[in-house]
Amino acid sequence: MSEELNITQSTEWTPDEVPQLTVDVYKQDDTIFVVSTVAGVNPQDLDISVENQTLSIKGMRRKPYDAPAGSVLLEECFWGEFYRELTINESLDVDNIKANLKQGVLKITIPIIVTKSQRKIEVSFE
Repeated sequence: MSEELNITQSTEWTPDEVPQLTVDVYKQDDTIFVVSTVAGVNPQDLDISVENQTLSIKGMRRKPYDAPAGSVLLEECFWGEFYRELTINESLDVDNIKANLKQGVLKITIPIIVTKSQRKIEVSFE
């Protein structure tokens, strides 16, 4: 059974706004993983930041060619800016967040700061 993550997503986009990046979010032990396909995006065209508990992913998928003259018969590929914002309701270790881009897949690794809610207190004897 999967563990439910407490994540707040940004609102859906409308055609007049910047499209949202699709993501998969997983939690394993004390780490959250955010994974997305960003095929054709250069690392320098990605801007990933975190403020408080909000992760922002901005980017640009540049068209690698000039469209030939004539009528467009079918155009399904997405080119241009994209954006995604997730609020992760956990204590994030912001100094150790890492992002890796491999074969068009972006993987962001976010360590969680674990706070113990219970511990045994040793009594010292003098």
